[in-house]
Amino acid sequence: MLGKLPEKGQMDLFRPMLDGFIDERHELVALANAIDWSYFEKEFRCYYSEFGAPSVPLRQIIGCLLLKQMYNLGDETIAKAWVMNPYFQYFCGSHFFEHEFPFDPSDFVHFRKRIGEAGFEKIFAYSVTLHGESVEKSSKFVLSDTTVQENNTTFPTDAKLCKKVIDKCNKIAKAEGISQRRSYTRQSKQLVRDTHNSKHPKRAKMARRAQRRLRTIAKTQLRELKRKMSKEQLEKYAEILNLCERVVNQQKGDSNKIYSLHKPFTKCIAKGKAHKQYEFGNKVGLTATGSRGRKIITSIRAFVDNLYDGHTIEPLLSQMVSNNISLPKELVYDRGGKGAKQIMGVSILTPDKAKAKDSSYTKRQKREKFRSRAGIEPIIGQLKSDFRMAQNYLMGEQGIQINALLSATAWNLKKWMEKFKENFLWLFFRKVFAADFYGFAA
Repeated sequence: MLGKLPEKGQMDLFRPMLDGFIDERHELVALANAIDWSYFEKEFRCYYSEFGAPSVPLRQIIGCLLLKQMYNLGDETIAKAWVMNPYFQYFCGSHFFEHEFPFDPSDFVHFRKRIGEAGFEKIFAYSVTLHGESVEKSSKFVLSDTTVQENNTTFPTDAKLCKKVIDKCNKIAKAEGISQRRSYTRQSKQLVRDTHNSKHPKRAKMARRAQRRLRTIAKTQLRELKRKMSKEQLEKYAEILNLCERVVNQQKGDSNKIYSLHKPFTKCIAKGKAHKQYEFGNKVGLTATGSRGRKIITSIRAFVDNLYDGHTIEPLLSQMVSNNISLPKELVYDRGGKGAKQIMGVSILTPDKAKAKDSSYTKRQKREKFRSRAGIEPIIGQLKSDFRMAQNYLMGEQGIQINALLSATAWNLKKWMEKFKENFLWLFFRKVFAADFYGFAA
């Protein structure tokens, strides 16, 4: 059953009311008042039954998720910050100052699973429409690019993966009461240590020998476990056993390799930089308004497969259509987006040699657009450094999409707050100084 926040009643002698001491001109207060929270109740009511114990109120849990992403906090750290910050509490719909977090942080996990990717699409779409006509006016042409959202996994090596397979086999055997000939717990741990610093001439031979031995042990453990399992047990663990089988049999030059057992959809994407040659995660494509000033993210999508950059454009435009955001006339991309010249009626512009028929004015216009495309790079950098898109801590294939959507939503809401502060300061200075500068009252 969908839980509701208590209505604002009379004052309490022992609890201070939030609107009695907070600054109502604060940007979080303004944002809380601008958001139509009843919209989310209408959209997400279908995910709750009509009977049973009341859930966490939607404004509380959605508000905490947005604050968590806007201020780069975790599921547990948002609980500590919420208790200390009255503006966080007001944003989440509290009337009195609270000394305890209203629900357990594990409810974030259940809520993310409950509404899924489709629910977070609606939250993101609302963050775009919150900007109103400014998005429509500034979206005649949009900027687009891709980046990599890394998964929260260790740097993958064959030795580490084989050790994980050995540990997983031991864990399954213990859970199912299967007796093993040997567990190799201590030996496998030492063998992983032996693989360290394998490029040193004095350690290279020992490291190669340890790596081969680890693979042999992993195959032995896997074969023994499958041999001793019943038919029902094999069906129960079919997915993880097939995954382990792929790990121990994959070779250096294979494609679609497994880089993590708990996130098997992780891809190895070449970055080509001296400090980091590869990134292990998933590709994320996004579009942002191309006009000068504050840029709003109009679509964002994470991809399980490692697509060519040019093939990420159509899903982004489709997302804009499904979210009732008008398509731009032009989309500006870098040279990685070469391919189709037009997708869904939108012209795709990529840097190329000037055409003979182009006038000097047309060439200058194109150059300005291609130079402005660089404006999406700092957006990507800030999404990673300030809005939790650098690493995805959420589980499952849905997790990569949910984290990307929440990061983009937090960006759009931060831009709304910046605009509010700017307008407020402009009105304040106009009111105070207009008489001095122009000789009349504003």
